[in-house]
Amino acid sequence: MRVLVREAFRAYINMQPEDFHPGQKIKGDTAVRLLRSGAAVDPDDDAAHELAAQLRGDEDQDQEQKQGDGKQQPPGPPQLPAPGDGPEGGPAHPDPSDPPAPSLDAPVKDLLAWVGDDPSRAREVLDAEEAKDQPRTTLVKQLQKIADA
Repeated sequence: MRVLVREAFRAYINMQPEDFHPGQKIKGDTAVRLLRSGAAVDPDDDAAHELAAQLRGDEDQDQEQKQGDGKQQPPGPPQLPAPGDGPEGGPAHPDPSDPPAPSLDAPVKDLLAWVGDDPSRAREVLDAEEAKDQPRTTLVKQLQKIADA
């Protein structure tokens, strides 16, 4: 997959700041990450165009749901709790040393870092991952080991 940088920006890639310049072509996982994040890039091949169209479709669905157009929308995959989703509206993780849950699309290493060796967190992420159309098999296997411990 390839994307073309539209305007100069800096992004963190693998926890390192990286500068991108107009006209620069980016390929592979970095291209996917930039496209998904909404960075100032344009699709440069068929796979990137398909992903961009899919992402626009997701945004359109979100807008329709927010506008409450009266249409019944099927429920999406379960989401991990966000900060503020704790009991009685309080923070889900009141201890500041306990980080909030990453998004379901986060890299495997980030999800496993959040789970640690907590079986309940592993089960929570495992259930959410298995609800996806294409669950990541390596992540599922690692989470099952932790959840079953």
